[in-house]
Amino acid sequence: MSNIHNLHGVAHGGAKIIDSLAPLPESKNPVVAFILGLAFGALGVAIYFKSAKDFFICFGLFVAASILLPGLGLVLGWGFAPVYGAYRAHSSNEQLGL
Repeated sequence: MSNIHNLHGVAHGGAKIIDSLAPLPESKNPVVAFILGLAFGALGVAIYFKSAKDFFICFGLFVAASILLPGLGLVLGWGFAPVYGAYRAHSSNEQLGL
């Protein structure tokens, strides 16, 4: 159970980082970000957003989940990238007033 608690702490810390990010320079489609994140993980999100910071956030959580929850963490970590991409695109568009 302590590994799940640790993963929750990592996710909570990641949410704080995401909320503190500046908006993307231009409008992005959340559906496209989701699909690229699902297909290519953190790399797909980073290429679509043209942002190394977004890559390291997705990849960092993937690695943390893989270490804290062997086996299951791989699936959770990979599943984070599309959700992150869609959320980041949506929240960035809102900050831009679109």
